[in-house]
Amino acid sequence: MKAKVQYNDFKGTVAADISDMIAVNKGNYISSIGEYFDVDQERFKVVGVSLQGIQDFELTMLCIDKEKSTPFKEHLVKMKFDLDAEGQKQMLGLLFKRLNVVLFDSGENENEYANDNYDEVVNYADFHQKEELD
Repeated sequence: MKAKVQYNDFKGTVAADISDMIAVNKGNYISSIGEYFDVDQERFKVVGVSLQGIQDFELTMLCIDKEKSTPFKEHLVKMKFDLDAEGQKQMLGLLFKRLNVVLFDSGENENEYANDNYDEVVNYADFHQKEELD
């Protein structure tokens, strides 16, 4: 499964470190997030997590349903969690200690600048005057 939104104006990659709270109690695995939320481990194996939205933030666990799977085909499900406004605000900090999202324009050259071979890091303020915003 790849991340997608309505228009996919940008594409990129994501990397994350699991939060200490989950790691210490459950481990450093995607399945640890499922354990933290008390996903039924007998029935479901959590294999991924999907986060989507800005104002209406959604958390979805990507799971194998062990009861509906067969020896020939794993039965994959998206398990959505209902989050209240406070849960939506706190979710990223609860799940992750560090999160890095890198985006580029979609299209035929989207991987051209995706390497880590940048020549230097500069600060915006060193090249731009700060203007008062009304």
